[in-house]
Amino acid sequence: MKSQQPNILLIVTDCARSDCWLGVGRRAKTPNLDRLAAAGVSFPTTITEKACTTPSFATLLTGLYSPRHGVHLVWGYRLPEQVPMLTDVLARRGYHTYAEVSGPLLPEMGLDRGFQEYTYRAPCDGLHTAWGDRFIERIRGGQYRSPWFIMLHLWELHPDRQVSSKCDSAEFGASEYERAVSSLDMQLGRVLGALDDNTLTIFTGDHGEKTAAETYREGTAVDYSRKLLGIDEAEGMAPFGVAAWAGPSVLQELYGQCTPMMRKVRLRDAPGRPAFGFWARLRDRLRLLRLTPMLFVQDLLVLGAPLKLTKMLERRGLLDANRARKKVEKFTRSLGQDRLLDMHMRMWINSYKRNIEEGHIIHVYDFLVKVPLVLHWPGHLSGGAVHTRMVRQPDIFPTILDVLGIGRDEYGKIDGRSFKALIDGEAWKPEPAFVSVSGTPADLEIRGVRTEEYKYTFGPENEELPRELYDLRADPGETRNLAGQRPDLCRELRELANRFVLAEGESSLEELALTAEDQRRVEKHLQELGYIE
Repeated sequence: MKSQQPNILLIVTDCARSDCWLGVGRRAKTPNLDRLAAAGVSFPTTITEKACTTPSFATLLTGLYSPRHGVHLVWGYRLPEQVPMLTDVLARRGYHTYAEVSGPLLPEMGLDRGFQEYTYRAPCDGLHTAWGDRFIERIRGGQYRSPWFIMLHLWELHPDRQVSSKCDSAEFGASEYERAVSSLDMQLGRVLGALDDNTLTIFTGDHGEKTAAETYREGTAVDYSRKLLGIDEAEGMAPFGVAAWAGPSVLQELYGQCTPMMRKVRLRDAPGRPAFGFWARLRDRLRLLRLTPMLFVQDLLVLGAPLKLTKMLERRGLLDANRARKKVEKFTRSLGQDRLLDMHMRMWINSYKRNIEEGHIIHVYDFLVKVPLVLHWPGHLSGGAVHTRMVRQPDIFPTILDVLGIGRDEYGKIDGRSFKALIDGEAWKPEPAFVSVSGTPADLEIRGVRTEEYKYTFGPENEELPRELYDLRADPGETRNLAGQRPDLCRELRELANRFVLAEGESSLEELALTAEDQRRVEKHLQELGYIE
């Protein structure tokens, strides 16, 4: 007998900016998402907290902002065990939970908790490859057990962007990013075509993206950071180089060792910024060779090869968290804290140099934190509605459950607030959105708040960091900083932003812990399914 509960497909596209997927004036061709939106409901003003992947996924799966779930950057953090997840609630309702992820989303980051199958793949495994064929066949062939919840993480828009030959022309976009959007939409059509009508489909992004159309102005926080870090001098081994040499699990463990030390760095002090030079760069590379396993010619031949690269990474232990932990612990003991931090800061600053080009991590302008959101469930959600009111990334968690008829008493106190009332056409007022850059040296941390009218950002631990206030209705491109003209409004918005941190601090995690009875029910369900003994 067919389950009455819908299957749920959560598609999270890395680097998906809203204005290239939803709304007028788009140059990318997205007929498949357009059809999904025309038959569902769309929210073009969906605001994420950060412009980086791992914290955004932690927010999607917990309904919490980073001050409460504790994941602040792409690498080096792990979601605490006591934080309940969307998958916990769904498992209690009989759902089989699956994740298909890539990029930095390694199982050891704690996001795998609650998934019965959490499958990591190399970034070259996209929907347009043999991996995509296999994924679609699994859906068509019923290999995911219904009712299922699948979290599908897509990497095709992330640099280096994937553009098919069919879409590599001005007809499909003026920029490489727009053509990559058009290319990915073609592949999405294959996925959407494999779903039956009893599927709740959610399409969104983890964060936005910078393109050549946006520039950073003088006098902003980004300009200040560029100068403080000495970006023009930055050279050396960036984190993506370490991932290529030693594997992503090593990078996660290395960042885990260095992240606590980063909070103590004061870049405004002379010793805070490392020296760049030939010998320093050479030493870094020679040191990092100790973390690299033996690779052979046959291993190098599969670099970038769909399906084969993931298998090679597994075979050589490059996705082995235990191996990575032992190697990094031995490495850090022999190197010492001072030399480790010096090397890490060179890596981190060089990474920041690349992030300025991509927009990741460094700020919270709308092109970096405004993502598309479409919900589609035939017969249950009215078709074609476009809601321009602001919603927030942590609101997606409770809204999914609300649409399914699962009440708040099943998941407790979270930052997110269901916007099902908005979908139903009822009176609804958006909550302010918290935005931040955290986990970096305190000099560069940014905290802020976005309402439908204004966005305000400031340095919570560095008064030298330029404050920025934008009137989003009069200046949606955030080009005219009004902070100097509206001090009263800045104070009001600063207090509002601080409430997200002060009122919902780390102690609240104890309130969020699963009860013993909740844990027993989840384990019983997994036992019934044969996933644990």
